[in-house]
Amino acid sequence: MSKNKLVVACFMALGLLIGVPAQAQTLDRITKSGTLKIAFDPSVPPWSYKDKNMQYAGYEYLVAEKFANDLGVKLEIVETNGANRIPLLITNKVDLVVAALTINDERKKVIDFSLPYGGTETAVSGPVDAKVSSPADLVGKRIAVARGTVMDNQLTAVAPAGVEIVRFEDESTAMTAVISRQFEYIAQAASQNRTIMGKDPSIKIEPKVILGTGMHGIGMRKGDQQLKARVDAWVKANMKDGTLEKLFEQAHGMPMPKRVVETATAP
Repeated sequence: MSKNKLVVACFMALGLLIGVPAQAQTLDRITKSGTLKIAFDPSVPPWSYKDKNMQYAGYEYLVAEKFANDLGVKLEIVETNGANRIPLLITNKVDLVVAALTINDERKKVIDFSLPYGGTETAVSGPVDAKVSSPADLVGKRIAVARGTVMDNQLTAVAPAGVEIVRFEDESTAMTAVISRQFEYIAQAASQNRTIMGKDPSIKIEPKVILGTGMHGIGMRKGDQQLKARVDAWVKANMKDGTLEKLFEQAHGMPMPKRVVETATAP
């Protein structure tokens, strides 16, 4: 059994022990306490990070902040990383996860997702002049990736023998490995190439092997139907009126993927 499948199995069992009814009152508890606890990964610019003043920033922070404000409660950030996002949620350390969490079938076995509030194309990116266009062309290459992310799973699934996958604890560390010239190739959201090139303009990278197009959803515990309904209604309303598209473009410098908008606003 793979590590990711083992994690899923463990948390499915834990979810059964916790029980669905105990999760049904999360929205009431948030409202009464006046605090919304959100898991946030500050290592994934432009999605989520700390700015030069060490203040939280990025698209996902803007989303979390607006949702808390619209709910009329205080936002409490609980820092996390790619591997620890779901465990924090399942063990009741947070109420929601807004941390570049791509919606997929494996994760749906463990948690529920909101309608998509964002999305991105994932790819193995490398030097612009490199003649790489397929997984086979990656043989002999070392590729940096954040452990436990969708990109990790996607790359592992398509990489042929001879590709060296080097896993880092978070996306910020993986990007630093490229910025410091330790690696030429990285598996990440294509929108993050901009962050790397912004740190060192002499580095010119582009998507070489497309891994997939993912949609990000706000993660919540199974059985939290009241909270899910509230979050879904908020996402749909803010996508329909263009608010989320504006926030996305403000943070990413590029438009929200059309498929995300269409999915979030569908009848």
